[in-house]
Amino acid sequence: MTAALRTARRADAAGPIGRAMTVLGCLGARPSPLSLAEIARRTGLPKTTVHRLLAALQAQGAVRRTPAGYVLGEAVRRWSDGAETAHRDALRHLLTPHVTELYEATRLPASLAVLDGDSVVHLVSLYPRSMADQAPHRAARVPAARTALGRLLLAYRPGPGEPEPELLRIRRDGIAFLGGGPSGGPAEVAVPVAARPDRGMVALGLAGRPGRLIDPGAEGLLRRTALEARLTLRRHRAALP
Repeated sequence: MTAALRTARRADAAGPIGRAMTVLGCLGARPSPLSLAEIARRTGLPKTTVHRLLAALQAQGAVRRTPAGYVLGEAVRRWSDGAETAHRDALRHLLTPHVTELYEATRLPASLAVLDGDSVVHLVSLYPRSMADQAPHRAARVPAARTALGRLLLAYRPGPGEPEPELLRIRRDGIAFLGGGPSGGPAEVAVPVAARPDRGMVALGLAGRPGRLIDPGAEGLLRRTALEARLTLRRHRAALP
């Protein structure tokens, strides 16, 4: 059974509200507009059903039609943005101590991040003054494919179809590496912290100059910190929006 068919059966079991939420979830999972045919393919719902749902959602401001396809409307975005901000603030509050401990133990830039569309958003970034030019700004949106954190988050992002081979390997190994390359940029390593079906993955990463970061000591500290952070989230699960 395909992922789309499983999604469609769950939506049918939940009735009209379930089908509407499935369509909204499909649109919310992609930063770019989707056509009616693409929404039907991704959700497994009949095109006639999707067309009827989109018309009803559009009338309520939950969906907006553009020349390129359908996107979430402002009514949903306002609610979603507020809920997402509260969730990220809670993550930042609970996990900043773990990021701080990792930074103090390694003296390397340490970051906690989540995925937003195809970009990485850094919730916490700590770094030495000497490496400030390499550290991500918390408000900055960085293309996910350019960083180890982003590649790891992409590997764990749910969706129809199989990820590309590199992302499958990252998911299998539970860790992502990014070398320095010819530009002389920092080497990076990232590991998962935890995931919620409605919120996606949270990841923890380190960055440093090639030859310094990718060693058993730093990797072990990163994995151990991620495990401790995961346990913290489990203990405080009820407090997360």
